[in-house]
Amino acid sequence: MLLTGRSQTKSTDMTKINSILYATDLGKHTRPAFRMAVSLSKLNSAKIHFLYVIEPVSANTASLVNTYLPEGTIEELHQKSIDDLHIKIQNRIDEFCLEELNGQEFPGGDPIVDIIEGAPSATIIKTAKDKNIDLIVMGSHAHSTLDNLFIGSVADKVVNRSTTPVLLVPLKND
Repeated sequence: MLLTGRSQTKSTDMTKINSILYATDLGKHTRPAFRMAVSLSKLNSAKIHFLYVIEPVSANTASLVNTYLPEGTIEELHQKSIDDLHIKIQNRIDEFCLEELNGQEFPGGDPIVDIIEGAPSATIIKTAKDKNIDLIVMGSHAHSTLDNLFIGSVADKVVNRSTTPVLLVPLKND
């Protein structure tokens, strides 16, 4: 695990964690990161904000699709997808609650679920800032050094650009 961030508090101050942003890509092996967020939530009685970021469709792709579908279809499909994602996320949270919390409620109350369209790393950082988050928890997949050199992972960008501390939890590759 890697905990990093540029703390804006004095070095002698202990930072209280009141809110945790759990950012996920909803991959198959992301439960350890969510487990870590919930564990830290228990220790601190912190609120969890569950964030899933949808990358926007490019203008060219939207234009191409619009030529084949009736007007308004893309907007309907987009809204249906977001509604389906909310259901999927809520089901995952409920399943986690039953399996790992023995049906107990989350320590800081039910997680707040946000599905936001945007560039993943920038959206995670902006959401953390806007919601006054104390800690970002996210999974990190092992990638080759060459991949990170040319592409860069979302986790790397968040770690290097966020002023909010970030906890990376190693995940198996999907």
